[in-house]
Amino acid sequence: MFKLPIFLFLLFWFSFAYSNNPWVGEWIALDKWQSEFRIIIDDDGGAKTDYGSGDNGKWKIVDGNLEISWKSGKKDYFFNGVMGYQRISKSKNESYTSGIKKLSD
Repeated sequence: MFKLPIFLFLLFWFSFAYSNNPWVGEWIALDKWQSEFRIIIDDDGGAKTDYGSGDNGKWKIVDGNLEISWKSGKKDYFFNGVMGYQRISKSKNESYTSGIKKLSD
């Protein structure tokens, strides 16, 4: 008797929570030389960037932060830190932190 209303509530809640994900959208990031490039976080779990020759990836939420695994093997971590939104970029040989800013939706 209560199964359908609970299912509808959960369906509504998940769709609302997913659609209001603060990480989804277009971001301006900086590389280690402070050159700007774009990272787009899609609401379907995909990500793309125009950095270098471009790259595609998949993202997931880890402890409220965003983790992107790129096809190139690199990883990016977005988090809201003391100095605002920041990004940690990790590759096999190096890592660096830079600021990021979200473009208006």
